[in-house]
Amino acid sequence: MILANLIFMGTSNFACRTLAALEQANYKPKLIITRTDSISGRHRQPSMPPVKKWAAARGLPVWQPININSRESIAKLRSLAPDLFVVVAYGKILSKEVLSLPALGAINVHASLLPDLRGAAPVEWAIMLGYTETGVTTMFMDEGVDTGDIILQQATAIGAEEISGQLRERLAAMAQQLLPETINLVLQGKAPRRPQPPVCPQYAPVLDRAIERLDWTLPAQALANKVRALAPKPGSFCEFRGKRLKIFRAAAVSGSALSGRAVLQGKRLLVGTGEGLLELAEVQPEGKKISIVRDFINGYHIQEEEVFL
Repeated sequence: MILANLIFMGTSNFACRTLAALEQANYKPKLIITRTDSISGRHRQPSMPPVKKWAAARGLPVWQPININSRESIAKLRSLAPDLFVVVAYGKILSKEVLSLPALGAINVHASLLPDLRGAAPVEWAIMLGYTETGVTTMFMDEGVDTGDIILQQATAIGAEEISGQLRERLAAMAQQLLPETINLVLQGKAPRRPQPPVCPQYAPVLDRAIERLDWTLPAQALANKVRALAPKPGSFCEFRGKRLKIFRAAAVSGSALSGRAVLQGKRLLVGTGEGLLELAEVQPEGKKISIVRDFINGYHIQEEEVFL
């Protein structure tokens, strides 16, 4: 079957990578749908989603509906007589009526081994929870959140020091391989449909700002995982001398000290936790550039047992 009317929905850089894979496989979307422009920065300027930038650079049609499930949106989608929806990191839940429009259904790429880590932030949560393995899943979409029948999966180990930015790039590369293969199977009528169990072992909800703060009463390994999970953006933080201190690289080591108290070992800076010590390696004081911890120690004349909150 020739795929005449493919409609792509996505927003993030991860979605851009899969768009590139579709382009290379000669699956050119008839329309690219993404979220509306956001307002960001000190001057509150409009900021285009990565997918919109990618499409604009190639002269591809883009649509940014405020509500993809509205009657007007559904009428427009129906008029396009879509064969297939491909949805990757779009950030909106599609209604049953929208999902019923394409002749071959709607498929989604998700950055976890479903049913585990359903939700908006599977990459960060995989690292934060101490997982040693994750992967990519393609699936047919239903009304639930990441609950549709599984088509293909590919697993990968998570490196002991890998941060979310690095893992996301690797998973995007895997998705680039898996998505064209999935579409081929759908077109041939050979796509497997493995139903997911209703229960999700662990959800991966949207990350709120509160989760960025480090709680020094937690074990060092849990804190190290959080630092990796939130790097490079948005970054985890604590308070030091009344100001915010972002931490971008750290490791759990053996030892003990009062929670939140500094331990100096030569050019090393460690902080007491609920279990073990957290060795800081790369930090960013409020209003300053990111620096290695040796420069932070020297520049701020860190003292033994100084308090990190």
